[in-house]
Amino acid sequence: MKIMNLWAFILFSVLLAGCASSTPPLMDNPDAESKGYLLDAGDTVAINVYGEPDMTMKFILDKSGTIMFPYIGEMVLKGKTPEQVGAELTNRLRGDYLQNPMVTVNIAEFRKFFVSGEVKIPNGFAWEPGLTVEKSIALAGGFTDRADRKEINIRLAGTNQLLENVDVRHSVHPGDIVIVGMGFF
Repeated sequence: MKIMNLWAFILFSVLLAGCASSTPPLMDNPDAESKGYLLDAGDTVAINVYGEPDMTMKFILDKSGTIMFPYIGEMVLKGKTPEQVGAELTNRLRGDYLQNPMVTVNIAEFRKFFVSGEVKIPNGFAWEPGLTVEKSIALAGGFTDRADRKEINIRLAGTNQLLENVDVRHSVHPGDIVIVGMGFF
């Protein structure tokens, strides 16, 4: 009798664990999104070199992802985190130009994501950490009267893959296109 109860307990535990792990998370961790954010075309970057107003500036990254920085020349920012860019600038300015440079690099404005289809204000909007489909639709003024609230798709940036009928809690990333379909009455 004890062996049968033990087997029933093990079977129940395995089934319960399988059910719990079968649902993927819908929204990524917003803190992790902003900390590991890689710069790309469309991002506006603010660089501040303490005590050097001529070196404090903003750049909008173009497709090449490079900037021309005073005393250094061309520098590639695309594919790097703001922290990596700050460390590289500090190292390249140290010595010949400044004794102990203090450099901060911040994202002044994230690159855009887009909302199209049956929303009141279809447009591109600056991405922000923790962005979901629901928040993106709110930024676009909400659904129109003709919107099919169940037919929401996302065209992923970079891959052009289409995710169909996503949940409103699904995360949206920079460059993604949220597409709200039209309902037929």
